Amino acid sequence: MLVKLIDWLPKLWGKVRDYFSTELHVVEIRGDFLPDEIRPKQFIHLLDEGESWSAGFRCPCGCGDVLEIALLDDAEPRWRLQVDHRGRPTLFPSVWRNDGCRSHFWIKKGKVHWC
Repeated sequence: MLVKLIDWLPKLWGKVRDYFSTELHVVEIRGDFLPDEIRPKQFIHLLDEGESWSAGFRCPCGCGDVLEIALLDDAEPRWRLQVDHRGRPTLFPSVWRNDGCRSHFWIKKGKVHWC
């Protein structure tokens, strides 16, 4: 009984940490279309035949818009995505929206840094 409890505690702690975390976390999806619903802390990484296609996430300003960022090498403009061992995204260069809320920010290790 005690062994089961000890095995269960790290899983519980991970769920509690994820619930209260403000960090974005990467969810990898095979295909080239974003899902219909993206939760606030999700950073969707689309892979098509093993190649990074694009990324999608909700605008961190709170406007509710879903942003899709191109990751293909020959796309213009193009961003680079790095994912660390904890599943946190880092995106280069910054995101600067020309319309809508006009937000400008960086994403580093899952955290939004405003410009």
